[in-house]
Amino acid sequence: MDDFALYADVYGTLLVDADTRLPITLWAGRDAEQLAAWLRTRPGVNVVCRDGSLVYRQGITDGAPDAVQVSDRFHLWQGLSKRVSDIAAAHRGCLSAAVPESETGPHHHRSRNRPRRPTLPLAATPSACSRRCTPSPAPAARSAP
Repeated sequence: MDDFALYADVYGTLLVDADTRLPITLWAGRDAEQLAAWLRTRPGVNVVCRDGSLVYRQGITDGAPDAVQVSDRFHLWQGLSKRVSDIAAAHRGCLSAAVPESETGPHHHRSRNRPRRPTLPLAATPSACSRRCTPSPAPAARSAP
């Protein structure tokens, strides 16, 4: 299932059969109760693929409480790419330290036929990077004797 914009703030909901990839139904709006009512008339629905909409989550929960809800492919990739981008940004200093300076200088020329072997300086090992980018835990509180 997915929603779509007709124009401005007018939306519609499209339900598609995951096996045949054919549209099942289409209605105006994004309403949890309408979705729940539709699902109640179809007790065989076991899996529902949806986006992150809380409205759709509620409609599925109310109308098919035993159905498994899964994220659609687009939103899985979008979430993964956002997370990878966030991690790369958080470790930017560690990532640049992983490339030795001699390979980044203006006079560096690498043979086209010989692939460069990756090397990690000691300061850029995953554990060192993690220590630099992760806040230290707070010291444990000690009680007076």
